[in-house]
Amino acid sequence: MPHYYLEGFKNNWKIVRETSSSQKFRVKTPDDYEFAIDIHYTSPKVLTVNVVFVGNKNTLSKSILTPVFDELARIALKRSDYAVIDYTLAHADKLFDGNYSIDEKDRECFS
Repeated sequence: MPHYYLEGFKNNWKIVRETSSSQKFRVKTPDDYEFAIDIHYTSPKVLTVNVVFVGNKNTLSKSILTPVFDELARIALKRSDYAVIDYTLAHADKLFDGNYSIDEKDRECFS
């Protein structure tokens, strides 16, 4: 499904996963900086976001981060009237995507 609201962005946003209450993106800046952004549409007015900067942590600066957050705000406002982005910023040399399967025996006790 095309996400037309991403058109015209300075950075390249690619959606990895989307549910009714969350979205996961990979973002690449024109200078080849990379981010993983996991958005959780939770409480009214406050957006909860996990941001991972991929690469040399010494290169991350406000001038790199601000355009990404400006576009993140535009994505959020397409969903609702958010006023605050409550975020956690982490750094990693590489990203690994995967799934962790919870043991079926452990899940049985919650059935």
